Amino acid sequence: TLSRSRLFASLAMVDVGLIVYLTAWYLGNYYYNIFNKTAAKAGGGSEYAMIMAWIQMAVGAVYALALWILPEARKAPAITFTQVMKLAPVGFFTAAAHAGAVFSLSAGAVSFAQVIKAAEPAFAAAIGYAVYGSSVSRAKLLMLVPVIGGICIASASELDFTWACLAAAGGANVAAAFRGQENKKAMAGDMKAAIGGGANAYAIGTLWSTLLLIPTVFITGEWQKMDAFLKVWEDDGLPGHTGFRFNLIMSGLTFYLYNEVSTLALGKISGVTHSVANTAKRAIIIVGCAIAFGESMSPSKMAGCSIAIGGTFLYAVADDILPQKKKTA
Repeated sequence: TLSRSRLFASLAMVDVGLIVYLTAWYLGNYYYNIFNKTAAKAGGGSEYAMIMAWIQMAVGAVYALALWILPEARKAPAITFTQVMKLAPVGFFTAAAHAGAVFSLSAGAVSFAQVIKAAEPAFAAAIGYAVYGSSVSRAKLLMLVPVIGGICIASASELDFTWACLAAAGGANVAAAFRGQENKKAMAGDMKAAIGGGANAYAIGTLWSTLLLIPTVFITGEWQKMDAFLKVWEDDGLPGHTGFRFNLIMSGLTFYLYNEVSTLALGKISGVTHSVANTAKRAIIIVGCAIAFGESMSPSKMAGCSIAIGGTFLYAVADDILPQKKKTA
């Protein structure tokens, strides 16, 4: 009886909400990569990457607006036009990060693109220091060595290596670094209270991103192939393929949901725990997608991947493991 009461007490302490968030985050991220790559294969690889990126964002925008419009679903943010405009840079870099990620995932192996994405902390540290004057501890700088070294090892052994994939994933990392810094600036003062939480902030960023992705369709020249894209859409894929529409729409929905759930999870756990969860998530996605799409899994690639992901985790917790000494006057 005593052991049973202890069991019930332990179960009562389990944060069911957090478990749901983490599960949804992992599954959403995994299936986004599956849906996105399947849609890209059915639609011609990176041929229509910007159009696909825009449709994915548009799906998320429709979902966000629906939550605000539907009664008792989610309270819309009470912000001014000036505050909306302050979020434009966040939307711009969100759009750039998504466009680069979609192109990289379409142009090369999903597992390889995810290895490059693991280098986000290196880009964030460099841009934060060079552009925004942010300081980075020596411990964190040292942890960038295995991140960059692991990526070099994985790249050298990648059978599906393409420079386009590397450049696009790297560009996505640069944009993500700027987005993080601009988001910190935008959310200062009374902005956070006016928006009403991280979910609404992400929704506004998605709306901005949907708008700002439209020019990329023209800049890349994809608008000239719009008739061909509409034919692929109507036929539900290129000859010999099917499921293009379903996978593209579902990739947009899962992309929005997993990012929103990630924001909600961050509100329930510490930054370090979030970093641990994010590290584990990336490892699961790399291995899972490599298996799902039959991508190369050479020992050297997996070793490089493990080193890079391990370095990413150590970077996230470096200051907690090796706290900086406070300067004495």
